[in-house]
Amino acid sequence: MLLNSLKLKNIRSYTEETINFPEGSIILSGDIGTGKTTVLLSIEFALFGIIRGQLSGSSLLRHGKNKGYIELKFSLEKSVIIIRRGLKRSNKNVIQDAGYIIINGKKQDLSPTELKSKILELIGYQEELLTKSKSLIYRYTVYTPQEDMKQILLEKEDERLDVLRKVFNIDKYKRMKENTVKYVRNLKMLILKFETRLENLEEKKKEQDDYKETINRLDKEAKKEQILITEKKNELNTEKETLKQYEKKISSIEKAKTEIEIIKTKIGNDKQLLKNNKIDLEDINLRLSKSNKETEKTENVESLNRKNEELKKKKELLEQNIDKIKDRESKFGALKNNSESIIEKITSLESCPVCEQKVDTDYKKQIHKRENATIGDVASQISKLVSLKNKRIVELEELRVQINSLSERLKSQEIIFLKKKQFEEQKTKKINLLEKQRKLISKIKIEEQNLLVLVKKVEDKKLLLKYEKSKNLLEENTEKIKEKEIKQAELLREKKTLEGISSRLKEEIEKKEQSKLELIKVRDLQNWMLKYLLNIIYLMEKHILLRIHNEFNEYFQEWFNILLEDENLNVRLDETFTPIMEQNGYETALENLSGGEKTSVALAYRLALNKVINDFVGTIKTKDLLILDEPTDGFSSEQIDKIRDILDMLRIKQVVIVSHEPKLESYVDNIIRVHKEEHVSRVI
Repeated sequence: MLLNSLKLKNIRSYTEETINFPEGSIILSGDIGTGKTTVLLSIEFALFGIIRGQLSGSSLLRHGKNKGYIELKFSLEKSVIIIRRGLKRSNKNVIQDAGYIIINGKKQDLSPTELKSKILELIGYQEELLTKSKSLIYRYTVYTPQEDMKQILLEKEDERLDVLRKVFNIDKYKRMKENTVKYVRNLKMLILKFETRLENLEEKKKEQDDYKETINRLDKEAKKEQILITEKKNELNTEKETLKQYEKKISSIEKAKTEIEIIKTKIGNDKQLLKNNKIDLEDINLRLSKSNKETEKTENVESLNRKNEELKKKKELLEQNIDKIKDRESKFGALKNNSESIIEKITSLESCPVCEQKVDTDYKKQIHKRENATIGDVASQISKLVSLKNKRIVELEELRVQINSLSERLKSQEIIFLKKKQFEEQKTKKINLLEKQRKLISKIKIEEQNLLVLVKKVEDKKLLLKYEKSKNLLEENTEKIKEKEIKQAELLREKKTLEGISSRLKEEIEKKEQSKLELIKVRDLQNWMLKYLLNIIYLMEKHILLRIHNEFNEYFQEWFNILLEDENLNVRLDETFTPIMEQNGYETALENLSGGEKTSVALAYRLALNKVINDFVGTIKTKDLLILDEPTDGFSSEQIDKIRDILDMLRIKQVVIVSHEPKLESYVDNIIRVHKEEHVSRVI
């Protein structure tokens, strides 16, 4: 990862500024308070957003401004990435606004949390190492404020080890040990629980045997009662069959009584039907005699129909002839009217309407004569037609009379035909009534015979006495069986209750036996965890820490010896990664060192830690970038000269040094000067 540029808008002392970062070594130079630290904090904010306890929105947004933003452009492998994060002032505090990321020209609008996740993914940081309060990997590989590095040197051993464990992602071994101890403690509680559960196991087994013995005794007694019940039920079934036979016979008698009444009713009904039948026969005979006389006068209906059709055709022809005569009469009348109209017009005409010549009297007379002749001929023809029409009307009237007469005769024949049909129906009905009468007489005889049989059947009185005796015996046996069943039910109920208790006791014993097995397993697991697992975790952590320690210690001594060439002052790291200083062969505390010596220890520790983290954490993609904050605080002129050697040995593509030390400007490739005037910072 290499920084390209940084844009600031309303960020602390910057109103609007763009800072370009070339590759190589860079010094961010300026007096104290000019805004150098703001640049470093802005880079961190662009990458990770607000970090609680270290980097707040209110500490970044310029006073009196409601909005601001930071835009960072950097290259990562073959990609060019631009991140923009915004800040806005709310009623209570300053919060992050929505931002975006552009990767190779492709823009994504993201929330602050989504931006952070995306950046962590791109630069290869594990998200769990970026807590809400600290970005550990970034802090110890890229940018560490000098005071923070001194702080880690002064922390307690346990706290320092915890930080380093998190940085190298080996704090999991500590958690494993703590969790193992906690789990072993829980196992002890579980063992105590199992032992308490097993205290009365043998007593429960003896109690289970007693219940089994009682259940077997109750089962035998219940089976004995069942045999007696079965015997009694067999006897009862025999009695039931006998009683059933008696009931069938009694039922048959009751049914017979009902049938007697039904048969009597039927006989009465049939006799009444027979009587009605005789009356119907007498009525039919009377009707047949009368119908026979009415149907004697018959004519040939077919001949009458033919004659009727002929008369209708003649009538139709006469009507057509009359219509033709009327038509001719109408035409002659029109001719007569036309001639009369001509005579009337010529009489009053003085001149010709076409040629306008005067019409003389002779011409008028000629026209009068011609038209009068036509009128006379037409009148003669009309007279003949009227005479012929009247004749045809008379003939038509005569035909109508004949047709009406024939129609009356045909209607009369239809009535006679219907009466004949009724006559035949009455004859058929008479035959049916005679047959019905015969059947009724036969049926009445059979019903009377059946009635005599049923009456004899009803008179059996001994049957009722036998039925009562059998019924009483059945009730006695039923009562005895009920008593036996109640006794058996009590035995079975007691047995079932004891079986339930025994079953629950069995489950309890099985659980205790299972607990016994579990106890063995838990004890074995406890022994294994105490004897083996804790030792394995300890050895694994120790092995990794030893490897880190050896490399860390080697780099720490190397960097320190470059920064401070003093044969009387040596440094090393103890097992807790605490710097141990030996001066003239005696250990001395960090507090006893001079300012330059303290800074040398902190910078050497910082550079060694950077190198070891980059070597051990392979996913990190920020290895090409290093930011040193006031690395020469308290240095002598000779120590400052050593920075040149440090820069050459680091072999990092981009190193940003924040310092107000002018001498350092000659050791770097690029200089970025920050100047502040009237509370506004600018790059010059």
